[in-house]
Amino acid sequence: MGAGTYGDAAYRFLVPDAPHHKRTDRDLFPAFDSTRAATLNVFRASPGVQRPSLVSSWSGSIDRLLLSFPSYGVHAAELAAGYRSVINAMRVGTQFVVVHHESDRQTVEEWFSGHPAGNVSYVPMPDYVDFTDWAEDGYLALIDTDDADEGRTYLLEPWSFPRSGDSLIADNVEEHTSVRASQAPLVFQGGNCLIGDDFWLLGTDYFLDTLELIRSGELPVSVPEGRTEVEFVRELFSRHVDSARELQLVGTKRPLGLKKYYTTADAGEFFLDLPGGGTGDLQPIFHIDMFVTLAGPADDGRFRVLVGSPRLADEVLGTKSPYGLQNAYDEIAAEFDRRGFAVQRNPLVHRPRITQQLTFAALRDFAGTADGAELREVVAEFTAAGAQPGSTIQVRSWHHITWNNCLVENSSSVGRTVYLPTFGHGEQADLAVIDDEMDRLWTELGFKVVRLADFNAFASRLGVVHCIKKYLGRGA
Repeated sequence: MGAGTYGDAAYRFLVPDAPHHKRTDRDLFPAFDSTRAATLNVFRASPGVQRPSLVSSWSGSIDRLLLSFPSYGVHAAELAAGYRSVINAMRVGTQFVVVHHESDRQTVEEWFSGHPAGNVSYVPMPDYVDFTDWAEDGYLALIDTDDADEGRTYLLEPWSFPRSGDSLIADNVEEHTSVRASQAPLVFQGGNCLIGDDFWLLGTDYFLDTLELIRSGELPVSVPEGRTEVEFVRELFSRHVDSARELQLVGTKRPLGLKKYYTTADAGEFFLDLPGGGTGDLQPIFHIDMFVTLAGPADDGRFRVLVGSPRLADEVLGTKSPYGLQNAYDEIAAEFDRRGFAVQRNPLVHRPRITQQLTFAALRDFAGTADGAELREVVAEFTAAGAQPGSTIQVRSWHHITWNNCLVENSSSVGRTVYLPTFGHGEQADLAVIDDEMDRLWTELGFKVVRLADFNAFASRLGVVHCIKKYLGRGA
């Protein structure tokens, strides 16, 4: 993911307490040759899916959710509070498919005490299998519109998904529920897709990744004679992902160009900024569900999209986001407007935390090792700025805090509801004003607002509430 990718050794040196199980872990596809890739992937196409249709990101009542609760989250109070706030917010009658480690079954069952036991399907995973709580990403949920009466849901997996053991979830869900698992020779992640009415959105980065893997021979497909690569990739997405909706790409026209490291010397203080955590190549955040929200038709009939804006957050908070990539958000919002969408801008925070303070001598010594080679230019810049061996270097790691990553229910049967994460708690208490601003914004759009728990612990891991669930079924 370009600027968002750091060498493991250098990153762990600069951010020793970095949270584990970030949403971007292993986000890049490994450079397998075709032979090695074939040994790791068994292509599981489902020829019975004739007309795939993705489950909506906004339309209808939320009837069925997939949730994923690994032990590290079950036993971390700040994460468990987030999980439970989602469970408790869902109306009685909602059905759940719950992936969990075997040893945590009793604890997880207690969380669902407010829902009928028959509405919860448990999918146990062996304790020795690692998986994450980012249930949104490892697959897309779809139905076959040629078989709509049966109502069977399919989890469609990409060609490769290297993050932890999340690639095992769809198969395990298939074993314990009526949901079927399938696979496509394409590159995507659920969080980089949003599903509208007659369109669906895909972040440009993964469309280009698919093209690159076809060109390199790492995907098991050949471009038919007479078709361009781009045309064929679009055909593949239509064949495997959604046969009726129009695929629209979301991203900038040119690479963002954000560097891994920025050095600043200010009044004798020295800062080393790592601003690219979670940034894509053509997307200001690596998944579009972090900065785009689908809300449904506006009063004038145009489809409404919310697009985040670091500038709006800075205006509310009195802060500055020097690496916020405001122009990228503005370009994407302008493109939505050009396509005929009703565009609503909303605050989105990009802020740092001091992850370490170390001497310039320690930084220089590490840069002299093989693991620290990529920091040698940083050392040269600090030297030129007058840093001495005993000077303190303050390391700042940046991450996004976003209200766009929410749950939307635009329903004729149960009304309009949005389930919003909150962040104005503890050390982030200043964000309460944006919690209130987002409440007001959605209320003015005609939605009932349900405030969820403190999601700062998720945001520091580069995800929020939309990331920890998968819509499996929607009603009217």
